[in-house]
Amino acid sequence: MRRMRSGLFALAVATLLPIQAFAADDGRWVASWASSPSLPTAKLPFDFWQPAPEVQGTIRYHLRLSAGGTKVQVRLSGETQLQDVTIGSATIALADAKGQIDSATIRPLTFSGTRSVRLPMAAPLLSDPLALTIRPGAVAIVSIYLPTKVILPQSDPNHIALLATGADQTASPTLTDTMPVSAREIVSSVLVQSDQKAHTIVAFGDSITDGFGAKDPLLRGWPGQLSRMLTDKGVANIGIANAGIGGNRVLRDEVGQSGLARFDRDALAVPGVTDVVLLEGINDLGLSGLKNPRAQGNHPTVGADDLIAGYRQLIQRAHARGIKVHGATLTPFLGSTFPGYATPEKEKIRQAINQWIRTSGEFDGVIDFDAVLRDPSAPDHILAAFDSGDKLHPSDAGYAAMAKAARDHFRF
Repeated sequence: MRRMRSGLFALAVATLLPIQAFAADDGRWVASWASSPSLPTAKLPFDFWQPAPEVQGTIRYHLRLSAGGTKVQVRLSGETQLQDVTIGSATIALADAKGQIDSATIRPLTFSGTRSVRLPMAAPLLSDPLALTIRPGAVAIVSIYLPTKVILPQSDPNHIALLATGADQTASPTLTDTMPVSAREIVSSVLVQSDQKAHTIVAFGDSITDGFGAKDPLLRGWPGQLSRMLTDKGVANIGIANAGIGGNRVLRDEVGQSGLARFDRDALAVPGVTDVVLLEGINDLGLSGLKNPRAQGNHPTVGADDLIAGYRQLIQRAHARGIKVHGATLTPFLGSTFPGYATPEKEKIRQAINQWIRTSGEFDGVIDFDAVLRDPSAPDHILAAFDSGDKLHPSDAGYAAMAKAARDHFRF
């Protein structure tokens, strides 16, 4: 397996607020961290794509939280599994200033009072509420012992965990004989009980939301950057849930279920959700008409009207739940290094979609990420300073600029 990128365990220092400032026994549950379940996918024709890993032993995740609270629950996902998964044991702990486990914070997770549990195929599993003081911006460390082999869903390279084979090490501050694993997490969210005014903002999208190209996997793209900005300002009761999946599309399954299929699970059912930022569609457009490497023929062609119809469905479903949807314009992609992904004809469709997002009035608000990232001298290209290198995914500086736009939009 490839070597883990530097900075995985770098820890952003959380603002030390009095616990009363962000939690109460009767407070609201919010999603302080999230990662959307993704279907196992055959190898895509990209150099970074790795086979789905099969793991057994103790797997450990470092997860940078957003909102703080005094109680925590961990949601495990069997939603992409083809058979039940045995969870031998699981723990949660908090990282110290060096990014290592603070051994005084290690707590066992239980599920209906038991530590060993069956994670049902195609279903989630929520742990029992646990008393644990969590400050905004803290890094939670979730360890899960898998006594039998489990195939994890594939991912692009910004989802990395540690795996220790052999006996159960979930209660150990330090794992022995470890290797890095690149895959979507078994953990799909960390919930905290914050104050009565707490709420969750869901960032719903593809790899540009998931954070492909970011150097620090603890800061996954613009949602992670936004979370850090809020922590730096002393905002303690807003959860930022990253529901991005690299390669995902609005209209059809690709990597993970389509946006239309997973919207209820990954956005509308998230605890405390009041707002959704929708930034998705560039893969629908980019793959339009290209050869499908996993089936005969080509991907169906997609026009502006197709995506607009999909957006309208998502808006209506959110409004039926009393949830606001903020439309984000599709970011520049001309010059993309993926052959056939971006063409002048597809650029015209992107412009038409963005015009509708900006002017239709059907969204509850608009965040113009296109205007943030584009090169003023070549508006159909991403600004070089904001490019991670493939002319499609932003760099850390680009994600920070997007986060600032989102922060200003919500007036934080």
